[in-house]
Amino acid sequence: MSAEAAKRLNPPPWKTIVAITIAGVVVGAGAWYLLSQRPSEKKAPKKPTAGGATKRKSKTKAAKPTELRDSQAPSLDDVEPIAVNDAPVGVNGETPYPANLFPDNVEALGADERAELAKGAKALGNKFFAEKKYNEAVDLYTQAILLKPDAIFYSNRAACYANMSNYDKAIEDCTESLKMDPHYVKALNRRGQAYERKGQLTDALNDYTVMCVLEEFNNETVLAATDRVLKTLAQAKAAELIKTKHPRLPSDTFVAAFMDSFRLTSKGAHAVVAAKAEKEGDKLVQEAFQAIIERKWSDAQTAAAASLDSGELSSYFEPLAFNLRATFAFLRGEVEFAFADLEKSLESDPKNVNTIIKRASIFMERAEVEQAITEYNRAIEINPTDPDVYYHRGQIRVLTGDNTGAVEDYQKSISLDDNFVYAHIQLGVAQYKLGDVAGAVNTFTEATRKFKNSGEVYNYHGEILLDTQQFDEAVKNFDKAISMMPQSPLPYINKSILYLQWRQDAATAEAECRKAIKVDPLCDIAFAQLAQLLLHQGKFEESLQAYDAASTLARTEPELANAIALREAAAAQLYVAQHYPAVIAKLRGGM
Repeated sequence: MSAEAAKRLNPPPWKTIVAITIAGVVVGAGAWYLLSQRPSEKKAPKKPTAGGATKRKSKTKAAKPTELRDSQAPSLDDVEPIAVNDAPVGVNGETPYPANLFPDNVEALGADERAELAKGAKALGNKFFAEKKYNEAVDLYTQAILLKPDAIFYSNRAACYANMSNYDKAIEDCTESLKMDPHYVKALNRRGQAYERKGQLTDALNDYTVMCVLEEFNNETVLAATDRVLKTLAQAKAAELIKTKHPRLPSDTFVAAFMDSFRLTSKGAHAVVAAKAEKEGDKLVQEAFQAIIERKWSDAQTAAAASLDSGELSSYFEPLAFNLRATFAFLRGEVEFAFADLEKSLESDPKNVNTIIKRASIFMERAEVEQAITEYNRAIEINPTDPDVYYHRGQIRVLTGDNTGAVEDYQKSISLDDNFVYAHIQLGVAQYKLGDVAGAVNTFTEATRKFKNSGEVYNYHGEILLDTQQFDEAVKNFDKAISMMPQSPLPYINKSILYLQWRQDAATAEAECRKAIKVDPLCDIAFAQLAQLLLHQGKFEESLQAYDAASTLARTEPELANAIALREAAAAQLYVAQHYPAVIAKLRGGM
């Protein structure tokens, strides 16, 4: 299952994405079976936020606005109101200044007189705006601009145009307003809304991002609007890109993590290879399982497909063939094809627990959590002594925040088979998430003794040590993991995070991340992490390239949308850095 399936259950807020790229780094998109095994999303030593990103508030404040600077929610339901001031009233309720002041008259007036008349025109314009007399309000704001051009007057006239659905004019006026006062949040808000109405989502995202930075990520309504635009933009781009995306197997790390999480394709593969083969297709199924044992994923995929193409399979091997072809289709991101094959496998063997668990994985990919849980419960009814069911249900419980239930499931899985290393690892992770640090330490200590040749134990124990800021011990564990499984990118990625958090050593962190990419060039997590590191160092163009690489490695449309969202958030920050360098410098300086 993809990381996106997990993220849709508890999606990372845009606040997390942006704050972390300014303040630090976070692991990006990747295999669901990898991310679900992490003790926590990475946290920097200081204040954590949702999703594990780190956002530290600056002590510096954005420049105070000229006027009307109270931030309104950038909702698309209507344009935010303009404050109504009492307009100066003369005899019989008439205004004490000319109702129509033409440009020819302006030069004849003194500066103070023009300023006073402009103030009155603006005040009456506000009154008309409140009464939804937008044409009249436009005339008054136009008079105010002719008398004394001001950022507020342009912004208020833009609000009128927006309410009249004249978004082009609204954008023009907001742009003029921002030329006069680049920090004017009201104008940014109105222009962002107009861009969003027109479908110019990148422009809208840029304006909302500027607002977030100016307000130091403290305005939740602006953050929500930014999240909305980012999500819509990413989904639209993903839907277009997925049409031409060629399905292929992901990273070896991804495939191995998935295969190893099932006993059928880990230690159970030997039993399939040793079974009696009666037909040609049976032998091809055995070839596929032998290739899995040897970690030759492409060969296994080819043999699994060929076994079904042969049309000659015995009753024992046929459901295995459909199951295995479905597994590889799922890994390629062809979810519906995988689901169809799993259905065929169940037709041949209705009580195959492994197949039912994989169906549950597809429901999780679709974010259909209740249906996934139903599948697990069904599997338990069929075989309550199958340790895989409890292990995988535990994974789902972690993702949905039920860590107590997850601990129970992992303990049950271990009680049925205590030789499965991942159940021990996940038990320690769940205990840690529950706050049972002593229990987690004890679990990992015992796992280290029991599974002396498992680099995974050292890697995940290192993550907990990193999370608790025991940096010296953490780096020892990561180095031990690297020595035991040098082709896995995960401990390199963890070392990358460690060096940035521990020593603020971005250069070493980047070097470790590049090692991860070297050992596994298809690891999207490594590219996403590298992109964050580059962004942290202000290497914006290189960062966007790394995000693009991560996007090309995405398997499914939701996973692609997640990768694109990270990339677009980074691009929006590049926009802020280019147009508001002083603000970014202040924000960084306060972290």
